Amino acid sequence: MNKNQVEKIYRNSLKEIKYIFPMFFVAVLFSALIELYIPNRIIYAVLGKDLLLSIPLATILGVILPIPRYATYPIALTLYMKGASIGVVFSLISGEVIVGSLDRDIMELKYFGSKSYVLRMILCTFFVMLGGFLIEVFL
Repeated sequence: MNKNQVEKIYRNSLKEIKYIFPMFFVAVLFSALIELYIPNRIIYAVLGKDLLLSIPLATILGVILPIPRYATYPIALTLYMKGASIGVVFSLISGEVIVGSLDRDIMELKYFGSKSYVLRMILCTFFVMLGGFLIEVFL
């Protein structure tokens, strides 16, 4: 590796950090607000007690939350510490991964069409929910 390549990698890394740090800060702030202001009983009632409702809800929340993957982890940890089950945490994180990035989704729509995209979304959502239930059974 020469000096120019190292400089280019360094500049690109700094550009990425400018994007990642604010999102991660907001996620940690959101996580802290959940920890401080939402009682454990509410988290447990919504995301811990009735798994037939909480796992699909967590999956859908993961799909529609407009935050990147690395920002989901502090929120998921806080929910887990407040009483959400492991299957719910799995479904939240895995649901967030379904949508992926906007550029990947646009390319998928362009090259494979809307039917393929919708089918992938439905199948992935189903299998994430199934995975959440299986984790609850086996763990």
